[in-house]
Amino acid sequence: MHDVIIIGSGPAGLTAAIFTARAQLKTLVIGRKEKSQLIYAKNVQNYFGIPEVDGNKLLDTGEKQAKKWGAEIKEDEAVSITKNKTFKVKTTQKTYEAKAIIIATGIPIQWANIKGEKELMGKGVHTCASCDGPMYKNKKVAVIGDGNHAAETALELTSYTKDITIISNALKFNINKKYLEQLKKHKIKLKTATAKEFIADKFLKKIKYDKEEENYDGAFLACGTAGALAFAKKLGIETKEGLIKVDDKGMTSVPGVFAAGNCMTGCRQISKNAGDGCNAGVNVIKYLKSKEIFFDYAK
Repeated sequence: MHDVIIIGSGPAGLTAAIFTARAQLKTLVIGRKEKSQLIYAKNVQNYFGIPEVDGNKLLDTGEKQAKKWGAEIKEDEAVSITKNKTFKVKTTQKTYEAKAIIIATGIPIQWANIKGEKELMGKGVHTCASCDGPMYKNKKVAVIGDGNHAAETALELTSYTKDITIISNALKFNINKKYLEQLKKHKIKLKTATAKEFIADKFLKKIKYDKEEENYDGAFLACGTAGALAFAKKLGIETKEGLIKVDDKGMTSVPGVFAAGNCMTGCRQISKNAGDGCNAGVNVIKYLKSKEIFFDYAK
């Protein structure tokens, strides 16, 4: 049995693992690297102490650091969590047992099924507005998605450009009133056309629809919602607008289950996610060791 299983191997999950492993807790991290949006961030410039770094490299460094302290990392995908006296996490390969859980699955990339999207990732097609948005100052950009995640991405891009269109790919927009008011205020256009293909000359140049093409300098994929929602519903964890609710210790409404990163409320930034991971990791240590004061147990 493991002391703690961390579901998700992005900045939040790996930071939590560094803390729990250093505290001599038997730590298992379950996640697929390609699920983390960080690997597609080509130029991270807002992480403390590192002026500029490739997201994939940053993730590799974090993984090595967690392993150094004894965390076990499984390249697998959790499909369910059940609770009795302990927690059982079923993956695509086997079932693991633990005394505590940290959900750090973030918001996995949901591909838009547009021809060329994977080939052009980092070459005009992106997933992180704060990481790659500065490249598009005063440029024309598209956001692909139909919900609040797309609206939030578009609003974040207003720091860099005013020419923004959200394309729903023929889906009905499902954006709440608060976001719709902000979109209108910033004159962000909503388009229900179906994007069929990203056309490029090394970098994105156009988006092809059913019967027309339109020039764009960049496109941001913002489909989907928090990937942890299915786990939360299964365990009866309280959520709000598709995100997990936690207390100041990072614990959910279910004792022994903590959350960190983009699957909970707050801004979607690497620094914030790492902080969430630290908070959850430290409080898992306190929870399992029944201590109110945290010590860094590593020698």
